[in-house]
Amino acid sequence: MIKSVSPFLEKFRRVTSGTGYMPEIDGLRFIAICWVAVLMHLTNIIDTNLYDSQLITSTFFSKMVLEGGHGVSFFFMISGFILALPFVKEKLHDGNKVSLRKYYWRRLTRLEPPYIAALLIAFVLLVVVVKKYSFSELSDNFLASLFYLHNVIFQEHSKVLPVAWSLEVEAQFYILAPLLSFVFFIKHNFFRRLLLFSLATLGNIIEYNDLWNPASPFINFVCYFLLGMLLADIYCAKWKLFDNSQLCRWSGIILFIGLHFIFSVDARELFLLKMYLMAIFFYIAITNEWWKKLLSIQWVSIIGGMCYSIYLLHLIIMSAVTKVLVHLPVENKILGFFVYGIIIITAVLVGCAIFYRLIEQPCMRRDWYKKIFKRHHKAA
Repeated sequence: MIKSVSPFLEKFRRVTSGTGYMPEIDGLRFIAICWVAVLMHLTNIIDTNLYDSQLITSTFFSKMVLEGGHGVSFFFMISGFILALPFVKEKLHDGNKVSLRKYYWRRLTRLEPPYIAALLIAFVLLVVVVKKYSFSELSDNFLASLFYLHNVIFQEHSKVLPVAWSLEVEAQFYILAPLLSFVFFIKHNFFRRLLLFSLATLGNIIEYNDLWNPASPFINFVCYFLLGMLLADIYCAKWKLFDNSQLCRWSGIILFIGLHFIFSVDARELFLLKMYLMAIFFYIAITNEWWKKLLSIQWVSIIGGMCYSIYLLHLIIMSAVTKVLVHLPVENKILGFFVYGIIIITAVLVGCAIFYRLIEQPCMRRDWYKKIFKRHHKAA
């Protein structure tokens, strides 16, 4: 466990029920949420809401901003890795048997309450506060989103919580993960890993040809979950692909920077290469000691641990803050971007930290709901 630097910040540490906490994974979540929320969403919101789409006029920087969307793919890879670990240990390394009842119940009690709370917040804001929609206009969207069916029914992003399209993809993987884990019954290491690698490659080719299938986006992104499962396999086998030399350290740095500059290329080989490089960077980050220490820095891993709350609420907070900032114009675009960015990021961190402490973090504790029922019973 990393040393605590600030007792106050440590209160925001992700709560885990087991002993296998990996702060470097939260560090990777920090990178992913920065790619999505800061590089893409923050830049686009400042450009659109505060500079009438005149901030980003270069095709080069426009493509760079779009690259932030790969943070979503990186989240999927992290999910594939984390959810596959117990199945890999059970089926290949004589680990504890995974209880499917506990597995599904844990997903439900851990993720559902914050999601419902975020949906309700967004619904009230849109219907009651800004009055963008009427209750009847938005109720169908709300119910479809509530049951993770908005992509299937409406074949577009939710009007209530647009970012939830990717959560629906995650939910489908949570459901299918135990079934996909049957691949770990294949005892031959080479054939098992080749199968996962081949399926991930095939999935990435499908994503390239059909980037957004609104009825079932899971098909387009399953490649990243499968690659995460492959990484879990080789991680549990304790593959020493990368040592702790400076060469490995700098390879990770070059990969991290390079992933931002491989723009929307048309060549399928490079499109595939981006996914492979992302996976290599992932593995370096969780096996190289220098990268592990970097990603385990207290504020980095803690913000990464709050990524679910940030994911759910960041667009709502950003949109609300820009409605105020529009009355505080900064003519210099570069200065304005940094001033507005600092203000908006601060608001997002504060707002999401409050939501995290009040709603998400309590749900991280196993059987949290039993304490509520006991208090209710005593009060009655």
